[in-house]
Amino acid sequence: MGKDSFQAGQLVRNKFTKDLGVVRSVEPDYYGATQAFKIYGNIERGQALKPDMVNGIGPTKDGIRDRVQVRWVTDYENEHSWPFSWHDGKNLTIMED
Repeated sequence: MGKDSFQAGQLVRNKFTKDLGVVRSVEPDYYGATQAFKIYGNIERGQALKPDMVNGIGPTKDGIRDRVQVRWVTDYENEHSWPFSWHDGKNLTIMED
């Protein structure tokens, strides 16, 4: 999964609430990391994980993501909320032009 390129003025949709909004500003690479410590191999169900069990470094699921400020055009959840809010880029979908 590639990283979306958010830009001011784009129309976006919240993946959970389905609200529509316009990107107001973007803080690139604000969340996440590209690598993490991992435990590879078989681990029995219910076994406690300890720091000394780490045996590798691997890619993270979501990688590095942008922090996006959105001005909501629709707000189905709360019509009286502040119209601007910050969101993790993985929770937004860029709508087609």
